[in-house]
Amino acid sequence: MPEAIPFDATRHWTKELPNGTVVKLREFDFAGPFAGRDPASKMDGPQCFRVEQPPGSVVETHFHVADEFQLIALGGGRLGRHGLMPLSVHYSGAYTPYGPIVADATDGVVYFTLRPRRDPGALFLPAERGKLKPAAKRFFMAEQDEGVIASSALASLDAPSLVSAYGPDVTGAAAWRATLGPGQRLTPPKPAGDGYFIVVAEGGWEHDGAVLPQWSCAFAGQGETPPVLLAGPDGLDAIILQFPDHASTMETAPPEGADAHECPLCGFVYDAASGLEEDGIPAGTAFADLPSDWTCPNCDAAKTEFEALS
Repeated sequence: MPEAIPFDATRHWTKELPNGTVVKLREFDFAGPFAGRDPASKMDGPQCFRVEQPPGSVVETHFHVADEFQLIALGGGRLGRHGLMPLSVHYSGAYTPYGPIVADATDGVVYFTLRPRRDPGALFLPAERGKLKPAAKRFFMAEQDEGVIASSALASLDAPSLVSAYGPDVTGAAAWRATLGPGQRLTPPKPAGDGYFIVVAEGGWEHDGAVLPQWSCAFAGQGETPPVLLAGPDGLDAIILQFPDHASTMETAPPEGADAHECPLCGFVYDAASGLEEDGIPAGTAFADLPSDWTCPNCDAAKTEFEALS
């Protein structure tokens, strides 16, 4: 059975980043074991935080050694060149730099950071650029059609709904949104890829004899029986975030002689063989054929800043 943790059971702490930004965190401590994981290794288990970033603050461009989803809960701002709003979804694969995260000047930004396997901490650029490793550089954003649905609106739903916000793509990465009226049931897809998280965005989820309130979180490992989503008396709005298959994120860098160019600011690699389908750039598009005003999808660096890898 998937393991679920109520929001009020999280641990509280604060952290000061190298640039002086202080963030507040609430950590979900998953015990496991999970399918396909080493029960003796804590690092092989999932990791989830809710991060509160104060108004106007900046988290500089960085990367992690684990795959990662971020789900915006409250407030807004921008991530690189991408605007952020409640229920925006961001994914970056292991060793894929992203940022900066700039919080809204008035409301700040609150977001979930979710990883299928534990990560030792952010590696900030350019200081840690030497620790970047060849890997499949993956980054995408997904937006919902609307923000958090109020309980009053959930109460009027005639039937449960499961809508895809992204994928599943060839690696297994996917994002869904489930909305249910009070007492309604829905069974999401069987966990694939490297497992998935379920985050309660509004209402409550009746699970294992208790009602999980807003911002509670659950994790289900690959191949586990999918949980039944049973809405509480206020309905349920839940986001499901499925990670790529673990092996797909361990791919090597483009082969020698490939048409590949690297951003010197954040380490993003444009590989012509892969293109950038999410940006409308088909596979096989040469770097030279990109528009002159094209910019890095991670940090917005100009095309002229990129350096050839071959």
